[in-house]
Amino acid sequence: MPWYPSERWALFLALGIVVLVGSVSGCDPQPTPEAARRDMPPSSGVVVISMTDAMRFAPSHPTVSVGDTVVWVNDGALPHTTTDDPSQAAVPEHNVLPPGAQAWDSGVVTAGSTFTQVFATPGEYTYVCILHEAAGMLGRITVQ
Repeated sequence: MPWYPSERWALFLALGIVVLVGSVSGCDPQPTPEAARRDMPPSSGVVVISMTDAMRFAPSHPTVSVGDTVVWVNDGALPHTTTDDPSQAAVPEHNVLPPGAQAWDSGVVTAGSTFTQVFATPGEYTYVCILHEAAGMLGRITVQ
């Protein structure tokens, strides 16, 4: 898919927002996850997934395009992870990667923080919060 100037601008703006939110996380006042979402332009190639205290990823099964960026935002008070690495899952079958795709692990994402992943390989990805896998905190992403 060719890149057009407006798409490139939108992607850089969205990634800049993610970097800004991460770089000021130790400062007061902190940008809120809601502000980061509000500032992202529509159709920017960025999909935001919320990690909640209800032990859910929302949306639980988005479809994105190759090259899109997914930003997980911890909207709750509990820490979470986003992990697609069978070697780290309690049930390795909960973590599935398409052939040739790279595993990822966010590490602990604290309240109000984010983790970003760009998807370069098409296919189905299933992932977990390794802290809450037993509680059913599983997600799936389809990359077309």
